[in-house]
Amino acid sequence: MNSVIQVTQLMKEKRTDMSHHIRERSITEQWVSYALSTIIKLSNIIGYLPGDVEKTLKTVTEEIYHLFCPQFCCVYMAGEKGSLEPVTYKGLGDDIPDLHIDDSVEACAALRDGLPFVACEDTRCPNRKLFSAPEFSHVCMPMLSGSETYGVISVTFPSGRNLGRNEIDVLLSITCQTSAAIQRYRLFENLRKEKSEMEKAYKEIKRLNKTLRGKIKELKQTQQKLIQSEKLAATGMLSAGLCHEINNPLSVILNRIECLKMESEELTLPEQVMRDLDVIYSNASKVSGVVQNLLIFSRHHPVRFDYTEVKPLLEKVIYMLDDELRKGRCAVHLQVDDTLQNLYCDRERIEHVFTNILSNAIDAMPEGGNIYIHSRPSEDREGYLEISIRDEGKGIPEEHLHRIFDPFFTTKKLGKGTGLGLSICYGIVKAHKGEIRIKSSPDSGSTFTVVLPSREEAIKR
Repeated sequence: MNSVIQVTQLMKEKRTDMSHHIRERSITEQWVSYALSTIIKLSNIIGYLPGDVEKTLKTVTEEIYHLFCPQFCCVYMAGEKGSLEPVTYKGLGDDIPDLHIDDSVEACAALRDGLPFVACEDTRCPNRKLFSAPEFSHVCMPMLSGSETYGVISVTFPSGRNLGRNEIDVLLSITCQTSAAIQRYRLFENLRKEKSEMEKAYKEIKRLNKTLRGKIKELKQTQQKLIQSEKLAATGMLSAGLCHEINNPLSVILNRIECLKMESEELTLPEQVMRDLDVIYSNASKVSGVVQNLLIFSRHHPVRFDYTEVKPLLEKVIYMLDDELRKGRCAVHLQVDDTLQNLYCDRERIEHVFTNILSNAIDAMPEGGNIYIHSRPSEDREGYLEISIRDEGKGIPEEHLHRIFDPFFTTKKLGKGTGLGLSICYGIVKAHKGEIRIKSSPDSGSTFTVVLPSREEAIKR
């Protein structure tokens, strides 16, 4: 109420000057021209892109004050809790006066009726504290757009200042422009929020799609591993039965051939028969080798884990294949990470794995070439090492990659391989709770990567 008294006192002091000014401010062509200029100016400022609402309302308040010369002009915005909150003010004093008895939206006649409220000397606004005295006129313009209520533009004049129809139309035009600007701003804000939410949703969808692709890939890998395990199990059961049936008579054949060759002089066997015996012995030995591989493949002996150094193990494998490397004109380049030098494995079986893979690399390069062996810590599995063997051979066709570990499947020429080598390697690596991967393409060589535990704790997880 103190602010109301202060404003009243200030108004009384300026009454004489304002009354003289008002008498001179009749609706003339000059004023109409100035009013039109003001409307165009506001249209240029607030009529296009959505700007800052507070700055827009401040500009509108200042232009109304300069155009109509009221005691003061104030803009109220409808708050979230249904109250009218002052946002900008132009007039006597720096503080916004407390003008309303009730600050709710429902108490405002202009917003309630959706029409301009004009209170002159004979029709005073019942919700205005200042109208306890008869010396003020009041105009309240509602800012509306459809069903949306934004607030009001409140203009207070000295006693005797009655607005004409043209002045009210000008004030109404400014109010409509202001309402449209607020509507555009809020629409723009809603669009910006919706865009932001859509971008977040899009990013989330991309993340979920990436996760889904990863899960599908893992599922396919698991499915392939399950199929491979079932193939190995079925082949192992078949091999175990066949090996015992074949191995015994085959041993008898090989022994008898050796006996015949030892007794050849006493039996005076012809030279042709001796050559035939050598051929029989050679082919029977090949059959025996296949049977031995089948026996290794079908047995399920427990793995004897122990710590072994990586570099000496690989060097031994390279040394054992030295003759094949020289004949095949192949050079081996060994690179071992010195920070992790141990494997926790069954040394004998792992030697068999690397011997087989290295031998295949030599066969893949009939013209010779380089073989690169690299050891490093696994990025995917903690406590594991990755030993990769890469050749510069002809590579493996893509349609054969999914069958490369199948028993009896081989890409070598007839008589060059049994198709059991990689199947046995696969079983050995799986028994170590490791992995064996292949990456290959025609004319680009092949890379076999064997993932094996480097610590005892790794296989117990």
